[in-house]
Amino acid sequence: MSLSVADLAKQILDADDLPILKVTVREWKGGDGKPLVLGVRVMTVEERDSYEKEWVGKKETGIDNFRTKYLARCLCHPESGERLFDEAGIEQLAKKSAAIVSKLFEKALKHNNMTETDVEELAKN
Repeated sequence: MSLSVADLAKQILDADDLPILKVTVREWKGGDGKPLVLGVRVMTVEERDSYEKEWVGKKETGIDNFRTKYLARCLCHPESGERLFDEAGIEQLAKKSAAIVSKLFEKALKHNNMTETDVEELAKN
Protein backbone atom coordinates (compact mmCIF):
# COMPACT_ATOMS: atom_id res chain seq x y z
CA MET A 1 0.00 0.00 0.00
CA SER A 2 1.38 3.40 -0.93
CA LEU A 3 1.43 6.44 1.28
CA SER A 4 -1.14 9.19 0.96
CA VAL A 5 -0.01 12.55 -0.32
CA ALA A 6 -0.42 14.04 3.17
CA ASP A 7 1.60 11.24 4.79
CA LEU A 8 4.38 11.56 2.23
CA ALA A 9 4.51 15.35 2.66
CA LYS A 10 4.64 14.91 6.45
CA GLN A 11 7.54 12.47 6.16
CA ILE A 12 9.46 14.97 4.03
CA LEU A 13 8.84 17.80 6.49
CA ASP A 14 9.74 15.59 9.48
CA ALA A 15 13.01 14.37 7.92
CA ASP A 16 16.17 15.49 9.72
CA ASP A 17 18.07 16.85 6.72
CA LEU A 18 20.17 19.63 8.26
CA PRO A 19 23.30 17.79 9.42
CA ILE A 20 26.03 19.52 11.41
CA LEU A 21 29.67 19.08 10.43
CA LYS A 22 32.06 19.42 13.37
CA VAL A 23 35.19 21.39 12.55
CA THR A 24 38.20 21.88 14.81
CA VAL A 25 39.82 25.29 14.43
CA ARG A 26 43.30 24.88 15.86
CA GLU A 27 44.11 28.58 15.56
CA TRP A 28 41.21 29.59 17.82
CA LYS A 29 41.57 28.43 21.42
CA GLY A 30 38.94 28.19 24.12
CA GLY A 31 39.36 29.27 27.73
CA ASP A 32 40.96 25.90 28.47
CA GLY A 33 43.61 26.44 25.78
CA LYS A 34 42.18 23.69 23.56
CA PRO A 35 41.23 24.31 19.92
CA LEU A 36 37.63 25.36 19.40
CA VAL A 37 35.22 22.90 17.84
CA LEU A 38 32.56 24.63 15.76
CA GLY A 39 29.56 23.35 13.92
CA VAL A 40 28.92 24.03 10.24
CA ARG A 41 25.30 23.42 9.45
CA VAL A 42 23.41 23.04 6.24
CA MET A 43 21.38 26.13 5.43
CA THR A 44 17.66 25.92 4.94
CA VAL A 45 16.29 26.68 1.48
CA GLU A 46 15.02 29.99 2.85
CA GLU A 47 18.50 30.98 4.09
CA ARG A 48 20.22 30.00 0.86
CA ASP A 49 17.63 31.78 -1.30
CA SER A 50 18.04 34.90 0.83
CA TYR A 51 21.82 34.77 0.39
CA GLU A 52 21.57 34.21 -3.37
CA LYS A 53 18.99 36.99 -3.73
CA GLU A 54 21.45 39.37 -2.13
CA TRP A 55 23.92 38.55 -4.93
CA VAL A 56 21.58 38.91 -7.90
CA GLY A 57 22.46 41.96 -9.95
CA LYS A 58 25.65 42.77 -8.05
CA LYS A 59 28.24 41.43 -10.47
CA GLU A 60 29.90 44.82 -10.83
CA THR A 61 29.89 45.85 -7.18
CA GLY A 62 29.81 42.53 -5.32
CA ILE A 63 28.57 42.45 -1.74
CA ASP A 64 30.37 43.45 1.39
CA ASN A 65 31.48 40.62 3.66
CA PHE A 66 30.69 37.92 1.11
CA ARG A 67 32.31 35.14 3.15
CA THR A 68 31.19 36.23 6.59
CA LYS A 69 27.57 36.72 5.50
CA TYR A 70 27.62 33.15 4.23
CA LEU A 71 29.35 31.80 7.34
CA ALA A 72 26.93 33.59 9.65
CA ARG A 73 24.20 31.41 8.17
CA CYS A 74 26.25 28.23 8.68
CA LEU A 75 28.43 28.47 11.80
CA CYS A 76 26.69 26.99 14.80
CA HIS A 77 27.10 25.31 18.16
CA PRO A 78 28.38 21.81 17.30
CA GLU A 79 25.76 20.08 19.49
CA SER A 80 22.65 22.28 19.54
CA GLY A 81 22.91 23.68 16.01
CA GLU A 82 22.15 27.19 17.28
CA ARG A 83 23.65 29.86 15.03
CA LEU A 84 26.73 31.57 16.46
CA PHE A 85 26.34 34.86 14.60
CA ASP A 86 23.37 37.00 13.75
CA GLU A 87 23.44 39.96 11.38
CA ALA A 88 25.15 42.13 14.01
CA GLY A 89 27.98 39.60 14.37
CA ILE A 90 28.91 39.68 10.68
CA GLU A 91 31.00 42.85 11.03
CA GLN A 92 32.91 41.36 13.97
CA LEU A 93 33.51 38.06 12.18
CA ALA A 94 34.81 40.05 9.20
CA LYS A 95 37.70 41.28 11.37
CA LYS A 96 39.05 37.75 11.92
CA SER A 97 41.88 36.10 9.98
CA ALA A 98 41.14 35.81 6.27
CA ALA A 99 43.07 32.52 6.16
CA ILE A 100 40.93 30.89 8.87
CA VAL A 101 37.65 32.34 7.62
CA SER A 102 38.47 31.19 4.08
CA LYS A 103 39.04 27.62 5.30
CA LEU A 104 35.72 27.66 7.16
CA PHE A 105 34.00 29.22 4.13
CA GLU A 106 35.28 26.42 1.87
CA LYS A 107 34.05 23.78 4.34
CA ALA A 108 30.66 25.49 4.55
CA LEU A 109 30.35 25.66 0.75
CA LYS A 110 31.16 21.97 0.44
CA HIS A 111 28.84 20.95 3.29
CA ASN A 112 26.02 22.95 1.67
CA ASN A 113 26.70 21.52 -1.79
CA MET A 114 27.36 25.00 -3.10
CA THR A 115 30.02 24.69 -5.74
CA GLU A 116 32.41 27.16 -7.29
CA THR A 117 30.16 27.03 -10.35
CA ASP A 118 27.20 28.12 -8.20
CA VAL A 119 29.22 31.07 -6.90
CA GLU A 120 30.29 31.99 -10.44
CA GLU A 121 26.65 31.87 -11.60
CA LEU A 122 25.67 34.25 -8.81
CA ALA A 123 28.39 36.63 -9.92
CA LYS A 124 27.05 36.57 -13.51
CA ASN A 125 23.51 37.59 -12.54
